Amino acid sequence: MALAWRRKGMSILAMLTGLILALAMVLGMAGEAYAASLRPSEQNLHIRFTHGISLPLGVIGLDTSNNHYYCMEAGPITDYTVGPVRLLKDDQNARRMAWILEQYRKAGARDHAAVAVIIQDHFGIGTQWAQQRESVRQQHPDIIPRAEQIWQESENKVAADVVVERIDAVALRSGSVAVSVKGYNGELVEGVPFTVTLEGPAHFVSTGKATFSGVSTATVQHLAWEADGHGEVTAKTTYEYGRLRTMDGIQQLLGLDSFVSTGGSATTFTVRKDFAPMVSTTVSDKVVDAGSPIFDDVTSGVADSSSHWVPDLALQAEGYYFDGLTADDLGLVIEPRSQESADGFLARIKQAGYRPSAYGQTSFTGPGQTVRVQAMTEPGGSTPYLAGEADRADGGGTGTGSFGTWVWVFRRASQSDEAKQYLVRDWSSTFLEAAESNVNRRKVAVESTVTEHSAHVGSELSDTITVSGFPSDHGSFAGNEEYGFGADRPHATVSVWWSGDADDAVNDEAYKPTGAEVPAEDEHHRLVGSWEIPARNGTFKFGAGSLDAHGEPVHIVADQHGWYVFVWEFAGDDRVMPAASRYDDAWERTRVFEPGEPEEPEEPEEPEEPEESVESEEQLPHTGISMVMPSAVAVAFLSVGCTMLAIVKRRRR
Repeated sequence: MALAWRRKGMSILAMLTGLILALAMVLGMAGEAYAASLRPSEQNLHIRFTHGISLPLGVIGLDTSNNHYYCMEAGPITDYTVGPVRLLKDDQNARRMAWILEQYRKAGARDHAAVAVIIQDHFGIGTQWAQQRESVRQQHPDIIPRAEQIWQESENKVAADVVVERIDAVALRSGSVAVSVKGYNGELVEGVPFTVTLEGPAHFVSTGKATFSGVSTATVQHLAWEADGHGEVTAKTTYEYGRLRTMDGIQQLLGLDSFVSTGGSATTFTVRKDFAPMVSTTVSDKVVDAGSPIFDDVTSGVADSSSHWVPDLALQAEGYYFDGLTADDLGLVIEPRSQESADGFLARIKQAGYRPSAYGQTSFTGPGQTVRVQAMTEPGGSTPYLAGEADRADGGGTGTGSFGTWVWVFRRASQSDEAKQYLVRDWSSTFLEAAESNVNRRKVAVESTVTEHSAHVGSELSDTITVSGFPSDHGSFAGNEEYGFGADRPHATVSVWWSGDADDAVNDEAYKPTGAEVPAEDEHHRLVGSWEIPARNGTFKFGAGSLDAHGEPVHIVADQHGWYVFVWEFAGDDRVMPAASRYDDAWERTRVFEPGEPEEPEEPEEPEEPEESVESEEQLPHTGISMVMPSAVAVAFLSVGCTMLAIVKRRRR
């Protein structure tokens, strides 16, 4: 039993011994963690003064990294063994002191002594320093003023913030940020390392990167940047300041810990490298006559407020003119979709049934430039397109298409390599915008023939009129105020004119109609009357009871000898050019005679082609001999023969 208890006791004792040893090891390790040993400073890092005993003033000790440590506590003598290290609270004085320690690291002994005075003045612990300070003043009269001088020097050497501002923005595409390091009193501080970082699509010109690191100067620094894309950029700053640390021990010591970065101010702004060009256009002529060239006044611009044209950057614009549009097409606007290519937009217009008839192109080097562009028959061609060619191609201009419109595009693929850097996509104008649309007036043709070219006084006169060239729906278009197009004029006018000498029919010939225009009324020229008929294509019987445009019968009676002329006239509207038959058209006039007066053909007969004369047959020439003599000889021979035959018969009997 005793042996068992002895063994148990031995086990317990061993356990206690192990526990004590482990605890000792932990405590020993902890002591090693906090304990540090400094080496005494050399004589060139401090001076000595006497205050009861000889005391050092300046750097007291150095660690293995040669960091300097100064006394914070007057009285205790350091044993160069120090305990835990802690950071001193950051404030203006701490930053000033850190600057001094860094700035005067390689100073002489007297400056180190002055630094020690500053530490005791501003960071000292205890009450004994005041008495020691007086001893220093008496024994080393230059040290206290030097300390005050160094402390004053540090006032404008420490940063409280870095201020960054965006300035000199050029169209959001480039500019500068102004960077300044400021102290606690708002003054500029030089010598402070700082970094500016651009977070977003931009870079600094000097570095080609998004960061710039430098040292502050006594003036504001301007850092140029360029945009790399479109978006927000935040310029963030950091700057360095020094931190202090204290080391606990018999004597509390103070030294420089490190310089660290902290965030300064920041600024955010929008950048945009690319831009979206556009054009606004106004057709040079809202109403264009058939056969006339087509022009468009094109003005360059940018598509949105954040777009800014790169100065003097040339861009190529291409135009497409769509002719032959109908009144029903007006208002059927087709807008480009977001990020839709120019070719995609034109294909969509084609799918809607529209094809370009002509083309234009021009270039711009900035916004606000206006160019008058002429439509050509081919892209990049030199043959002018003439109004109405689309109608003529579709069958002689009898359709309903009279309207035209422009679409303009900027193709990124058509631009120079330099320009492509700034264009991210194509731009297209809207199809059938009012300002880009015009109307091309048709040219009508009229032919007519009077029923009789000559008649007597009292005869009823009439005419047959054939008109072509009007749009097939002419008279139905009521106009379009939005597009600025006027309504169709529904009627044409037929007027009948008399000319002659009322007093002497013989002189009527002297007033035979001449010239294309109707004459002014006088004693020899008189307007018999005028009537309205529909302004449309077709053949119209006029007179002899035919109805005019208002349903009234028309009768034209020749009440006087002379000339009667029918003149058809259309005053014109936005879709059709003015037109009229000629006053001197021979097919449009009738010559009227007095009863009993011999009628002369009003118009001379077309001269008949002279018949080719048939030459008389030529007389045959006299050839051979005369037949009289041979005939006589033959009769004589016949008579002789008959006589001889009679003699022979008598002899046989």
